[in-house]
Formats: sequence, C-alpha cells, structure tokens
Amino acid sequence: MQVETALACNLRCVMCPWKDYRQRAVHGGVMSPEIWEAVRPHLKKAQTVDFTGGGEPLLQPNLAHWIREAKSEGCMAGILTNAVLLNDRTARDLLDTGLDWICISIDGSSKEEYETIRVGANFDQVRQNVEHFSKLRTGKFPKMMINHVMMRANVNQLEQMVRLCADLGIDQINFKQCEVIRDTHGKGLGLFGRTETREIKQFQRAVAAARKLAQKFGMETTASSFLPEERPVCEQDPRNSMFIRYDGLVAPCINLANSGPTVFLGQEVVLPDVHYGTLPECDLQDLWQSELCGFYRRTFEARTREYDNVFMEGLMADSRRTPERMLEMAIKRMPKPPKGCEICHYLYGI
Repeated sequence: MQVETALACNLRCVMCPWKDYRQRAVHGGVMSPEIWEAVRPHLKKAQTVDFTGGGEPLLQPNLAHWIREAKSEGCMAGILTNAVLLNDRTARDLLDTGLDWICISIDGSSKEEYETIRVGANFDQVRQNVEHFSKLRTGKFPKMMINHVMMRANVNQLEQMVRLCADLGIDQINFKQCEVIRDTHGKGLGLFGRTETREIKQFQRAVAAARKLAQKFGMETTASSFLPEERPVCEQDPRNSMFIRYDGLVAPCINLANSGPTVFLGQEVVLPDVHYGTLPECDLQDLWQSELCGFYRRTFEARTREYDNVFMEGLMADSRRTPERMLEMAIKRMPKPPKGCEICHYLYGI
C-alpha cells in the first residue's frame, strides 16, 4: 500500500505538480484517523506500507503511531520527506517505530542551489537534521536514501551531490527525472526526450560519473532513463499495490488518482481519473476485488507474460535477435496498456 498521510506540504518546490490540488484539498490536505481506521484491518495482508504521497508526511500528527501499527502487523514501512521537520524529537520518534527506510528529497549540493529549488527550506538546517538522524540510527537501519530530481539547474553538480551524501552517511542515491507534470507545474523542467541528442548524452555521462563515484563511497544508486523504453509494467505495479489518497480515494497509483492536464514526451494530454472507490464508505478488500482493479491487474499480468515469452523465445531459438529487436517484438505483442498508463512516463522508465 501507498498511503498518502498528507497532501499538505510546508515547502513550495519549483517542480511540484500538486500545488493546485493542495489549494482545494479538504481537511487541510491531511488524512483523517477515520480513513486510517478503514485501512488498518487490512495491514495483515500487506507486505509494505509507504506512508508518502504528494505532500510532507511529517505534517501528519499520527504518523509515528500509524507506522507502529503497520510494523506490528509485520509490514515493512517507510517515508519520503523533505526533512525540514526532522528535528531531534521527531527523529527519535520515527526510529522508535522500527521504520525500515527513510528517503529524503535533496536536489542541490549547495545552499543556493538547494534553496532555489526547495523554496521555503533552509539547506543548513536540513543538512543538520539528516546528519543527526544518520548518527542516531543503529548501524544501517533504517536505510537512508536521497531522492535527487535532476534539472538543468543541478545536473552539472551530481558528483558534488554524491560527496554531500557520503558526508551525511547516506546509503543510496536515486537520480530521478522531473517526470510528473500537472498543468504548468513541472513543465519544461524534465531532461528526458524522445531521441538521443548531444545534450542527453551529456546528461547520461554526468549520471554515469556520479554513479561511479558513489560506488567508490560504497553507496547504492538508481537512475531514471533519459530516453523512453516501454516496459510491460511500471515500478508502481498495480498487480500488487494500491494508492490510498489523503481523502480516502483509492486508485492504482498517485498519478491516476489525480487527473488533469499534463505533458507526455512533449505532447500536451489529459490524464484521466481512474478510481476504484473511496474509504471509509467502501471496504478496501472489496475495492481490491472490484472489476476495475482486476482489469488493471489482468492487463499488466498479460503484458508481462507476453514480454517474458518474447525474450524466452529469442533465447531458446539461439537466433541473432538483439535485445532491441526483441523489445520491439514484445511491444507489438503486448496488450495495450490500461487507460492513463499509455501517457504516463513511469511506464517508459522515465
């Protein structure tokens, strides 16, 4: 489960796509205890609970208590935070829950760079909070990660970012694209494109150099692609996950929970609403077994099966089919992605 404990946020980041949604949010954009109570009976069926959505989870006053409840049912649990509110008391409360991972959004290695992007945050305070949390934890638990959204303002400073993460005691860096766009928010900030240009090659080299440096420091890395490559299913994977919005609305993922104008690989499109139902009016298990939820699961299962079959056939035939050729064949044979997914960057590895 991905449970959006808060859509509300204490920052005004330049690339945030959810600013307009926040303005019309009910309950101040914070999940109510009544919605969590509708989720809680189903925790025993979940493997993982990500307590993050489009906002800042540390604005949820019940966060630590809810994490403890998820852990008591055997779930892994984690959050993505901007760490502005990660003071000593909050850090100790979170560590006491048995939290499995914490991911922190930092998009600049210097004060000027960071505060230009994360408007309203103080670089020195965030750095101090993260470093303090790292020292408080036991060994490498919980796992500490950094999400770094790459833009033209910071893509030339990736190696400096790696060095900052090494100083802070971070275990993993995720180099991400500015891939979620709503209306004008986030528009034009992404570094990816349909074809490989000289500029994209430069970006790719910058990421490769940063990942190589991170390896020397013993840090893990992930990196989103700069070029689209259709996948059988995205990392959100609706076959085994659900997104629960702060107001109780249940959807395949955060993108499909929030419809609106967006940009897909340079083309202006509109992302549709795809909702299973709403808590607490509906039972979460009933929503999981609903026809629409089942359709998303079946479609992605069929796509994955065809994808695997094409690559297995290529290996068994001992042919000269290249991976590129097999991917082309797989894309032709896979069923079309569900509504909304065909215009979502996640399905294309971006």
